[in-house]
Amino acid sequence: MMTAAQQQDHVRRLLIVDYSAERRASLRQLLEERQIVALEADSCESALAMLIVEPVALILTETELPNKSGLYLLQKVKQKHPEVEVILLTHNASSYNLLQALRNGAYDFIVRPIDTGEILHNALDRAFSHIQLRQQNNQLLSELAQHNRFLSHSLDMLKALNTSIERVAAATDIETLFMELLTSAVEELHLKRGFLALFDRSSEKLGLKVGAGIPTAICRQYATTIPAGLTTKLASRGKPLLIPGELPSKLQRLADVDELTDLLSSPGLLAAPLTLRDRVVGIVVLSGTRPEHPFTEHEMHFLIQLSHHAALALEKAGIIHQLKRRHSHRGEPG
Repeated sequence: MMTAAQQQDHVRRLLIVDYSAERRASLRQLLEERQIVALEADSCESALAMLIVEPVALILTETELPNKSGLYLLQKVKQKHPEVEVILLTHNASSYNLLQALRNGAYDFIVRPIDTGEILHNALDRAFSHIQLRQQNNQLLSELAQHNRFLSHSLDMLKALNTSIERVAAATDIETLFMELLTSAVEELHLKRGFLALFDRSSEKLGLKVGAGIPTAICRQYATTIPAGLTTKLASRGKPLLIPGELPSKLQRLADVDELTDLLSSPGLLAAPLTLRDRVVGIVVLSGTRPEHPFTEHEMHFLIQLSHHAALALEKAGIIHQLKRRHSHRGEPG
């Protein structure tokens, strides 16, 4: 995207098309008085070829050209470069030519001879103001469209979060809850892999409890211990992590070789801790987003909120388990 200064420079750049070198030189002299950059072409064909490699905002073309006319050039320019404005210069100001020019999208029509630069400069000033205003409008429309996409994505994430929370809340046991958490996250974000790991209270080792997109045999292999590497570092750190695309070399060096192959997928990585009463009890890791949709803060917020609700459900399950144990103990004979 061009900066405002670059857009201004582009606006003040035009192409003169005339078979007469003398008339081109005369026009160029008038344009240089206004610090306007002028390129030159002596035919319709050379002008069209030049437009492919030399972007301009405006064309000043004689109507009478060898082989193909200025009106033909106007038609082709509007077909291939509709954003380029065209001003026609002519000795023949017939109503037919004027009508043809307007119908084909000419911005203006100037009758020769151009004795002074006043008429030309007035036409150019209007054309340049029109082009600049159009560019500003396009910029505003682009920013508005981007903002609308941002709001739409936020709404989609909010809906996905609500759906996932409902699924987690409906889980009847801890294992089902964990699986619902992973399945919801992977499905809603269209990911390749995800897993949830918990610290063992006695050994303090991190073990994989459930996985999505990971073969069952791999899940069993890491059920009690995940090799010391990136996942264990992130879990011990206890803070969310967002990697939009490929893993930085620093994080790749932290990862265990088998961990990169068996548990993680590229591009992208999201990690959020599972916290109970200010204590990190585990971690949720998601990876393998679509290249055209790198992770953003939206997905990070989604995972953090989902992990929070899972931790609440985990705490609730622990309280219920304690109540059941107390009740069973009270019912035992003395």
